[in-house]
Amino acid sequence: MTYSTLTLPQFPHYRIFASLYKNVKNHRQIRDGIRSGSISADFDFAFLNAANVLSLEQIYSALFRCFVDKANGKMKANTIHTELISDMSTVKNIMEALTKFGIPSKGDTVDLVVLKVLYSGDEDDSGDGNSFSPDALKKISGQLDSAIENDGAGGCCLTDTELESTADLHKIRKNYKLSDLFSEDRDRLNRLLIGTIQLKGL
Repeated sequence: MTYSTLTLPQFPHYRIFASLYKNVKNHRQIRDGIRSGSISADFDFAFLNAANVLSLEQIYSALFRCFVDKANGKMKANTIHTELISDMSTVKNIMEALTKFGIPSKGDTVDLVVLKVLYSGDEDDSGDGNSFSPDALKKISGQLDSAIENDGAGGCCLTDTELESTADLHKIRKNYKLSDLFSEDRDRLNRLLIGTIQLKGL
């Protein structure tokens, strides 16, 4: 299996396709295509710089915040995937969040967490018409494998072990502005990151 599916019990109508792509070579091309709008409209994902992601719980915290804001009509971004990237960050400015937590502009290769929010209910209620089925997931995985260049390795399941292998503690400390609160104890650091996401803007 080259991907995982994530669910939140509080939002059973959502499913999240999740995969980790390591050593991506064409990240700048993908980034520029998204920004210019030259990439097909159905290529709609949340691309996260995996260096900033320490655990699945961190992702779940951002997903929960994103879905709550969507349900309450408080989304600040135009799309749920941009909102999700913003909710992973510490900053209010969406463009700054995309720069720090989205696809990096530097580096020969990067590791990317790729998420796609799917809606399992009626199209009229979803706002995006996505369906959730094994065939739909395989199609998404194939679409990403065709677009992302990483020597044919494709994606892998999103697990805490995989995320710990791609996390960069220096970047996490800098981008989450932890300074003196920073700890190399990963359990404590994970709690700090989750608290930062949950308390953003309060």
